[in-house]
Amino acid sequence: MKSIIYLDGRKLKYKGNLHTHSTRSDGQYEPETVIHAYKNKGYDFMCLSDHEIYFKSDAYDDDRFIMIDGYEMACEMSWQKMAQQYHIHGLLDRSLQSDCEFEHDEEHAKPDYESLDTIQELIDDMRHKGNLVIMNHPEWSRNKPEDLLQLNNYFAIEIYNHQSELDEAVGFGVNHWDYLLKNGRKVFGIAGDDAHGGEIDAAISEFFGGWVEVEAEKLEQQSIINALKSGHYYSSSGPQITDLRVEDGFIKIECSPVKFIKFITHPFNGRTLYHQDASSISTGAYRIEGNEQYIRIECVDFAGNIAWSNPIFPADLQ
Repeated sequence: MKSIIYLDGRKLKYKGNLHTHSTRSDGQYEPETVIHAYKNKGYDFMCLSDHEIYFKSDAYDDDRFIMIDGYEMACEMSWQKMAQQYHIHGLLDRSLQSDCEFEHDEEHAKPDYESLDTIQELIDDMRHKGNLVIMNHPEWSRNKPEDLLQLNNYFAIEIYNHQSELDEAVGFGVNHWDYLLKNGRKVFGIAGDDAHGGEIDAAISEFFGGWVEVEAEKLEQQSIINALKSGHYYSSSGPQITDLRVEDGFIKIECSPVKFIKFITHPFNGRTLYHQDASSISTGAYRIEGNEQYIRIECVDFAGNIAWSNPIFPADLQ
């Protein structure tokens, strides 16, 4: 079995939020206010993912903070009938070598929903225009897992949407994620804020509740995108994962002190590590049997916040 390092504790990781809004669409605050809030909070990057209008500017970049170019696209059925809709995230990926990238502030008109083919065509169009694609907040959108399985050409789904969970209790997309993984789809997970407004620095706020930490070569757009595509990051609502690797047939993880480390597998049962005296745990190991379809890890702290690893596929280690 191959040894591989997914996250290296010796290497720098960049903290970022890929999903937040401003007055460019339906957010409460001007772009400058939102950007400075994340920058002042110690984030290394963010995407101002306003609806149907592209952000593509380095005006706010410096040597310790960058903006990731992108937007959020929607295609809606009859919301009045409580039908599902699709919110699809695009992040500029120059490795796609598109000759028709969006310009800054360029708008993308919503298509009229006719069938699931409409959504696939939208995803393909976003890819054609040079975007890495994420399926946002599937629980909030009432997406059917079997429909997501029919769609292709997205690399990740949003497994935690802070605003949706905080305000409407529909922020977790983990069940959709596991459905896709169990059915053979190799897809990563993303945690994001989706903040629209409210008091930014409140004790309980739409801001700063879900993020990714990316192990990239440098703080630069394409470097961050490349690391996302390769799965060299984790998602979190609190805990940190500092090191994750496969070594000598074991998955080994190091994290900030937490209450539980959960190894979630399919088609067999996984394993939870904890101390019976409820003291914290910060390292764990799981022996790979080799017949697991996938293995992913959740680190759960004493407040119930979670850090999610991306899935490991044992078949790829043979």
